[in-house]
Amino acid sequence: MARPRSFSPLLVFAALMRLYRDITHYASILHAKEIARRMFITNSFDGLLSSLGIILGNYVSGTTSLESYVGTVVGASFSLGFFSGVIATYLSERAERLRELHRTERVMLHTLKGTIYEKAAKLVPVYVAAWSGFGAIVLPLIGVSPFLVALITGVNTPIHVLVYASAAIMIAELFGLGYYLGSISGENKLMSGLRMALIGIGSVLFFTLIHIAG
Repeated sequence: MARPRSFSPLLVFAALMRLYRDITHYASILHAKEIARRMFITNSFDGLLSSLGIILGNYVSGTTSLESYVGTVVGASFSLGFFSGVIATYLSERAERLRELHRTERVMLHTLKGTIYEKAAKLVPVYVAAWSGFGAIVLPLIGVSPFLVALITGVNTPIHVLVYASAAIMIAELFGLGYYLGSISGENKLMSGLRMALIGIGSVLFFTLIHIAG
């Protein structure tokens, strides 16, 4: 009787690394890295602006609970990032890849079942969906980190300090996205970053004026 294999974290890690190499290889074959990049940038931008609006909206409405700031941002980020960013992106990308696979089969008059092309058509949507969800979830969570730190440490920090610290981090992240876009397009990277950052700065100024007027 064969002895059951013992669980080994190293074996799991090695398997995950092989899977990652396979997925990135298939993504290169199907030219999916550009699509994943666009989805990452688009969802990062949407997630950051949504989270920035939530934080500033809470501040203007007089919210003082740290849990409310964190909870609304985390809830919105996971809702947008997981259900729209991951699941919806995976399903739509999977449908497109399988459509291309079946069209290729009809042209070749031969099934591609079990080939590298079928594996790529099934794994590449996972790659695109992962990058899509990463931008919508992780960057907003980094932005709300001042509130998380205040909650964990228990330090009594004024709400307006946390709000503007969080806004500053998100604006910096927007600048980073713009800088990255500039490196892709070949434009001036600083100007591209500033254009994105100005959108966030405009949101902060708008809500600040509302707060002052109120």
